[in-house]
Amino acid sequence: MPTLAKRAVGGLLALIGLVLTIVGLWYAFHLGGSGTATFSTTASGTNPVLMPQTVLNRVDGNVTVTAVPRKGSTVWLAAATPSDAKAVLAKTAHTTVTGVSTKPWELETTTSGTGTTPALSTTDVWRNTATHEGAVTMTIEQANAPEAVIAQATKGQIERVDLSWERKSWFVQSVIAALVGLFLLLSGLSLLWSSRHGGTKPAGPTDSADEAKPATGGPDVPDVPQAPRPAFTPTPAATHEEETA
Repeated sequence: MPTLAKRAVGGLLALIGLVLTIVGLWYAFHLGGSGTATFSTTASGTNPVLMPQTVLNRVDGNVTVTAVPRKGSTVWLAAATPSDAKAVLAKTAHTTVTGVSTKPWELETTTSGTGTTPALSTTDVWRNTATHEGAVTMTIEQANAPEAVIAQATKGQIERVDLSWERKSWFVQSVIAALVGLFLLLSGLSLLWSSRHGGTKPAGPTDSADEAKPATGGPDVPDVPQAPRPAFTPTPAATHEEETA
């Protein structure tokens, strides 16, 4: 792979891996080992808080609703059908939970209506109710859907309302995302490192001298046979001189 392409792929993998690792760790930290996602509202004061079925019945699982009053206050929780909950609130001032946001882990809310809401505990449309001087908790099961919940301060004010969903697979998925992101990050960094330090070294004086040397170890050249020398034959003169002597 060309060096430039290696750097581009390595940088992209490292960036994707870094983002995926951060997101996975972020969710794993907030969800915890139990996989519980908790979202809260800001202080609502004296206004009742409506949690409609579009929020409570969105996920296939139980929802835990917790209303926390301010010090010295008393809070009341009640579950009813969505139509009964809207009819009881009518056009009085109240806060409605419209969704959730994972960035600050908060409930998204809107405020509507005017005037003071009367005590809602006196009506007979409620399926389930709970009240206490401290925090009050109610579990909403999807088998009873659709269902809405209203929180109201019977004395004092409401400090916040929490909604919690629990699913252990969410924590496992977050950890897997973080591990995959870490793998991509390390793979990208490895590609960047190899593209930076794996190039060809420029030829130096030693390399040039080596190239100038004749090549050795090539194919063997067969020997050319030499023509045989003729045998020595003495001339007649040489023979006569030998006899005279």
